[in-house]
Amino acid sequence: MNMKTSSFPRSLATRRPAAILVAAILFLAGTLAWQTFVVSPETAPSAIGGESSVLSGPTIESEIERLQTRLEQFPDDAEAYAILGLARLQQVRETGDASLYTLAEGALDEALQLDPQQVDALIGHGLLALARHDFRAALEWGQQAFALNPYRAQPLGIQVDAYIELGEYEKAAETLQAMVDLRPDLASFSRISYVRELYGDVPGAIEAMEQAVKTGTPGHENTLWTLVQLGHLHFNSGDFELAEAAYQRALSFQGEYPPALAGVARVYAAHGEYASAIALLEPVVERFPQAEYVILLGELYEVTGQTELAQQQYDLVRVIQQLNVGVGMDVDLELALFDADHGGDPALTLAKAQEAYQRRPSVHAADVLAWALYRNGDYEEAWKTSQEALRLGTRDALIHFHAGMIAYARGDEAATRTHLAEALAINPGFSVRYAWEAIEILEALK
Repeated sequence: MNMKTSSFPRSLATRRPAAILVAAILFLAGTLAWQTFVVSPETAPSAIGGESSVLSGPTIESEIERLQTRLEQFPDDAEAYAILGLARLQQVRETGDASLYTLAEGALDEALQLDPQQVDALIGHGLLALARHDFRAALEWGQQAFALNPYRAQPLGIQVDAYIELGEYEKAAETLQAMVDLRPDLASFSRISYVRELYGDVPGAIEAMEQAVKTGTPGHENTLWTLVQLGHLHFNSGDFELAEAAYQRALSFQGEYPPALAGVARVYAAHGEYASAIALLEPVVERFPQAEYVILLGELYEVTGQTELAQQQYDLVRVIQQLNVGVGMDVDLELALFDADHGGDPALTLAKAQEAYQRRPSVHAADVLAWALYRNGDYEEAWKTSQEALRLGTRDALIHFHAGMIAYARGDEAATRTHLAEALAINPGFSVRYAWEAIEILEALK
């Protein structure tokens, strides 16, 4: 890709646009779609860039109940079924209960049976496919929705997310430009941030995420989520003070917001305050057992010598992923990385990574595949694949750590020094397990 992201999104100078485990970006296209049907004009978000008071609108549970009551009275209301499906997707965000995907899918299917051209149902199916990591299907749903209504930005957001996870970055950038031109808001600015981050423009990514926060409505869940992403950008660039400030800002609106609490726990861990990190993270995992939080807690137990508790968390991760598979999620890539880090069978881990890479050949999938090859002792192929993971210039400490360890196994001291030093320069607290290993190897090479 010839164009630089620093010039691509900044071309919108009049609007100052300040973006996948996957990404995390996945629901931004339609996070508040259901709310457009229940928020009155008097309490609607203010104009882009403005600040408004926290909405005191309906909770997701009360809105679901209202929609269900309506459908009992009007069972042919395709729009109500579509919005119910979107509300169920939002409920997954807020509760972490992936079993609700099945209920969301049922409502969206009902909407399309009643009206095959129900755009919100097509958008909902696109979001559901993203959540399940079926990115080719998501792309098709997004294209269908946009063909029916080219004035809606959400279908373009779905396509952007899908293209990114499929490794088609040029198409992602082109589609994102169209999305920003159509609707410069939290969803589009967030994606600009992510694209800039992928291309190594971290200051530009931070600028875009700050703009996304400004365009969001204070106190809404998607604005809190965006604040957490801003915190992650600061954390991943080694600025723990600004990271914690962003997490605390989210917590000032919702004191028990799990992603923000987990972010603060990461800051504590990066400072070596493991006991504080564990104390903060344990209740988060108890009520919101997302795999990433469970893994972090397990690693904190591991580095503090609590091996039994660590193993319990790692066992829980596999249970969670089995449940995710049960509701249609493709978690091969996530499991491959977890198993490569936590003693999974090397051959099975590599098979998972290879299959996942075939389906979603992104730079992050290349990194996981390189790490799985390394764990299998295929250092030459691992090195080639790690260079593919770095091809966009992404400033990701973990990707550089993996490249450094692969170089170390190959006996390439110069590349080892380069990549391990780069990992620590980007973020000296990038991993509670691996940061010290990088330091020790660099000391030994001196």
